[in-house]
Amino acid sequence: MSPELEVPIVRRAQRGDRAAQGTVLRRYARPLHALVRRTCLGADPEDLTQALLAHLLVVLPQFDPEDGRATLTTWVFTIANRWLIDQRRRRQLELVPLNEAELVRDPAPSPEAHRAATELRGALEQAIATLPEAQRRSFVMAHVHDQPLEALAQAEGVPLGTIKSRLFRARAALAKLLGPALDRPADAGERHAHRR
Repeated sequence: MSPELEVPIVRRAQRGDRAAQGTVLRRYARPLHALVRRTCLGADPEDLTQALLAHLLVVLPQFDPEDGRATLTTWVFTIANRWLIDQRRRRQLELVPLNEAELVRDPAPSPEAHRAATELRGALEQAIATLPEAQRRSFVMAHVHDQPLEALAQAEGVPLGTIKSRLFRARAALAKLLGPALDRPADAGERHAHRR
């Protein structure tokens, strides 16, 4: 993950400096979009991410960059998580006349699809845990947190080719460990989220 923003930039953003606010938004737009996409299934991730980023700018003055209790990144993800929970709580049930209730489609996945997705997630987590540390770290940052490969290479202090090699080996190891579980049609959404 790229380094924390410098305190003067954060302070300027808190005072409303547009350029500094743009820097903050560019730093967190991708990871927050990934968070929204993975936690708010069924909702429009683009709209939710835009609303979340707007909320972030509103509450940014509450963060004290010199407090030391949390980094800006930790604070941002805590704020985002709480905001997303609030959004889920605020969703209103759609009311329909009782005689039309049978026509309303249940948006929840079937129990079988839910069980299959849960099993695949569990198998994937176990498989990821078996990867060598460097491969595991690169895989999680690139494919779970959507971090750019160039930023990973810089953070790890290695060439970009090393990161690509780690990811290739990690994906090959995971495919071998998970085997047929990755090819079940019911799990296509999960497979897409983890195999790129």
